[in-house]
Amino acid sequence: MDMRRTGRRLVGVIMLLVLTACSDAVAPMARPAPAAISQEAESYFCSAMSVLEHDGPKGQVLADAQAAPLWFATVRQTVIYTMLPEAPADPAAVYVSDLAAAPDWRQPDHTAWVDVRDAWFVVDTGLMGSDLAQDLLPFSDQSRAEAFALAHGGRVLRLADLTEDYVLYYGTVSVAADGSVSPATP
Repeated sequence: MDMRRTGRRLVGVIMLLVLTACSDAVAPMARPAPAAISQEAESYFCSAMSVLEHDGPKGQVLADAQAAPLWFATVRQTVIYTMLPEAPADPAAVYVSDLAAAPDWRQPDHTAWVDVRDAWFVVDTGLMGSDLAQDLLPFSDQSRAEAFALAHGGRVLRLADLTEDYVLYYGTVSVAADGSVSPATP
């Protein structure tokens, strides 16, 4: 009887060890840290142009943990990229500039990033990004986003609220026959 009880315990311990080992093997990998932006960071949609040549918040997509980031001159371009069929379905990380501590939205701190899923976006401000469309202005802090919207106009949304139609088409510019440019509305 003691031999059977000892055998069952041994089998139980072995199964527990196997299950523990398997669960460790499938544990999610840690999200990679944001990459440091440099003068060599070329804009994905404007190749051969440094993202630092443009004012305003930037974005970066890390397709996998080892990949070099894809850089974007605007946050709107970053979000558009994630909606494209050729974009990775589940990138390792997507970061956007964090304007929570920036004194001016046009000059963000290039070391301050927020995960796009955690950001609060101020939209409908009329503030144009470098792609001649209203940009999405990201904040890590909801109260700072709301204060910015109150001061500059606009409203605060989360990533899930940014529909494809809104991101792709709202706030782009209209160019008149005489070449003058004005913000378009839906």
